Amino acid sequence: MTTDTAQWKIVIFELQGEEYGLEVSRVQSIERMLPLTRVPGAPRPDIAGVMNLRGKITPVIDLRLCLGVEAPPYDKQTRILVVVGNDSAVCLIVDRANDLLNINETEIEEIPAAHENETYGFFQGVVKIDQRMITLLEIDQVLQ
Repeated sequence: MTTDTAQWKIVIFELQGEEYGLEVSRVQSIERMLPLTRVPGAPRPDIAGVMNLRGKITPVIDLRLCLGVEAPPYDKQTRILVVVGNDSAVCLIVDRANDLLNINETEIEEIPAAHENETYGFFQGVVKIDQRMITLLEIDQVLQ
Protein backbone atom coordinates (compact mmCIF):
# COMPACT_ATOMS: atom_id res chain seq x y z
CA MET A 1 0.00 0.00 0.00
CA THR A 2 1.41 3.44 -0.93
CA THR A 3 0.62 6.75 0.65
CA ASP A 4 0.63 10.30 -0.73
CA THR A 5 1.69 11.75 2.61
CA ALA A 6 4.94 13.69 2.35
CA GLN A 7 7.65 12.74 4.81
CA TRP A 8 9.69 15.52 6.39
CA LYS A 9 12.98 15.15 8.19
CA ILE A 10 13.45 17.97 10.69
CA VAL A 11 16.33 19.20 12.82
CA ILE A 12 15.16 19.87 16.39
CA PHE A 13 16.71 22.77 18.28
CA GLU A 14 15.97 24.63 21.50
CA LEU A 15 15.41 28.25 22.41
CA GLN A 16 14.87 28.96 26.12
CA GLY A 17 13.78 25.37 26.77
CA GLU A 18 11.20 25.23 23.95
CA GLU A 19 11.67 22.91 20.97
CA TYR A 20 11.59 24.13 17.38
CA GLY A 21 12.08 22.32 14.09
CA LEU A 22 13.50 23.16 10.70
CA GLU A 23 13.52 21.04 7.55
CA VAL A 24 16.87 19.27 7.35
CA SER A 25 17.10 20.09 3.62
CA ARG A 26 17.55 23.75 4.60
CA VAL A 27 20.38 23.06 7.09
CA GLN A 28 23.90 22.84 5.67
CA SER A 29 25.61 22.15 8.97
CA ILE A 30 25.46 22.54 12.73
CA GLU A 31 28.50 24.24 14.26
CA ARG A 32 29.74 25.01 17.74
CA MET A 33 29.71 28.70 18.62
CA LEU A 34 32.47 30.50 16.72
CA PRO A 35 33.89 34.01 17.15
CA LEU A 36 31.71 36.77 15.68
CA THR A 37 32.59 40.20 14.36
CA ARG A 38 29.96 42.75 15.36
CA VAL A 39 28.55 44.98 12.60
CA PRO A 40 27.70 48.46 13.92
CA GLY A 41 24.48 49.87 12.48
CA ALA A 42 23.18 46.49 11.28
CA PRO A 43 19.72 46.80 9.66
CA ARG A 44 18.11 44.43 12.18
CA PRO A 45 18.65 44.26 15.96
CA ASP A 46 18.83 40.45 15.82
CA ILE A 47 21.90 40.46 13.56
CA ALA A 48 24.64 39.38 15.94
CA GLY A 49 27.40 40.04 13.40
CA VAL A 50 29.30 38.12 10.76
CA MET A 51 31.66 35.18 10.93
CA ASN A 52 34.25 33.54 8.74
CA LEU A 53 32.65 30.24 7.79
CA ARG A 54 35.02 28.11 5.72
CA GLY A 55 36.52 31.20 4.08
CA LYS A 56 33.21 33.00 3.42
CA ILE A 57 31.95 35.98 5.41
CA THR A 58 28.50 34.89 6.58
CA PRO A 59 25.81 36.90 8.42
CA VAL A 60 24.75 35.61 11.83
CA ILE A 61 21.22 36.07 13.21
CA ASP A 62 20.54 35.46 16.89
CA LEU A 63 17.31 33.53 16.46
CA ARG A 64 16.47 34.10 20.12
CA LEU A 65 16.32 37.86 19.57
CA CYS A 66 14.48 37.44 16.25
CA LEU A 67 11.68 35.48 17.95
CA GLY A 68 11.58 37.63 21.09
CA VAL A 69 12.97 34.91 23.35
CA GLU A 70 15.26 35.81 26.24
CA ALA A 71 18.86 35.34 25.12
CA PRO A 72 21.01 33.77 27.85
CA PRO A 73 24.80 34.02 27.54
CA TYR A 74 26.39 31.64 25.06
CA ASP A 75 27.63 28.40 26.62
CA LYS A 76 29.12 25.04 25.57
CA GLN A 77 25.73 23.90 24.23
CA THR A 78 25.11 27.01 22.06
CA ARG A 79 25.03 26.06 18.41
CA ILE A 80 25.00 27.75 15.04
CA LEU A 81 22.68 26.34 12.39
CA VAL A 82 24.03 27.15 8.94
CA VAL A 83 20.91 27.41 6.79
CA VAL A 84 20.39 27.87 3.08
CA GLY A 85 18.83 31.20 2.19
CA ASN A 86 17.83 32.39 -1.27
CA ASP A 87 21.33 32.58 -2.74
CA SER A 88 23.64 32.11 0.21
CA ALA A 89 24.11 30.67 3.66
CA VAL A 90 23.01 32.42 6.86
CA CYS A 91 23.90 31.37 10.41
CA LEU A 92 21.31 31.14 13.19
CA ILE A 93 22.34 31.09 16.85
CA VAL A 94 20.28 28.65 18.94
CA ASP A 95 20.63 27.38 22.52
CA ARG A 96 20.98 23.71 21.56
CA ALA A 97 20.57 21.41 18.57
CA ASN A 98 19.11 18.15 19.88
CA ASP A 99 17.74 15.70 17.42
CA LEU A 100 16.56 14.66 13.97
CA LEU A 101 12.98 13.48 13.52
CA ASN A 102 10.91 12.11 10.68
CA ILE A 103 7.36 13.41 10.53
CA ASN A 104 4.41 13.09 8.16
CA GLU A 105 3.07 16.28 6.65
CA THR A 106 -0.37 15.30 8.01
CA GLU A 107 1.01 15.57 11.59
CA ILE A 108 1.56 19.33 11.21
CA GLU A 109 -1.19 21.35 12.87
CA GLU A 110 -1.92 25.03 12.39
CA ILE A 111 -1.11 27.38 15.24
CA PRO A 112 -4.47 28.84 16.33
CA ALA A 113 -4.54 32.64 16.27
CA ALA A 114 -5.05 34.26 19.66
CA HIS A 115 -6.63 37.33 18.04
CA GLU A 116 -8.62 37.71 14.85
CA ASN A 117 -5.88 39.50 12.87
CA GLU A 118 -2.89 37.82 14.49
CA THR A 119 -0.53 35.80 12.31
CA TYR A 120 2.52 33.74 13.13
CA GLY A 121 4.58 34.41 10.01
CA PHE A 122 7.75 32.84 11.38
CA PHE A 123 6.07 29.46 11.91
CA GLN A 124 4.67 26.72 9.64
CA GLY A 125 2.78 24.94 12.38
CA VAL A 126 3.17 22.62 15.35
CA VAL A 127 3.85 18.91 15.61
CA LYS A 128 2.89 16.86 18.67
CA ILE A 129 5.02 13.78 19.21
CA ASP A 130 4.34 11.86 22.43
CA GLN A 131 4.70 14.49 25.18
CA ARG A 132 6.69 16.87 22.95
CA MET A 133 5.35 19.92 21.13
CA ILE A 134 7.64 21.15 18.33
CA THR A 135 7.05 24.45 16.56
CA LEU A 136 8.15 24.38 12.91
CA LEU A 137 10.10 27.40 11.73
CA GLU A 138 9.29 29.09 8.40
CA ILE A 139 12.90 29.94 7.59
CA ASP A 140 12.17 32.12 4.54
CA GLN A 141 10.18 34.51 6.73
CA VAL A 142 13.03 34.71 9.27
CA LEU A 143 15.55 35.54 6.55
CA GLN A 144 13.51 38.37 5.00
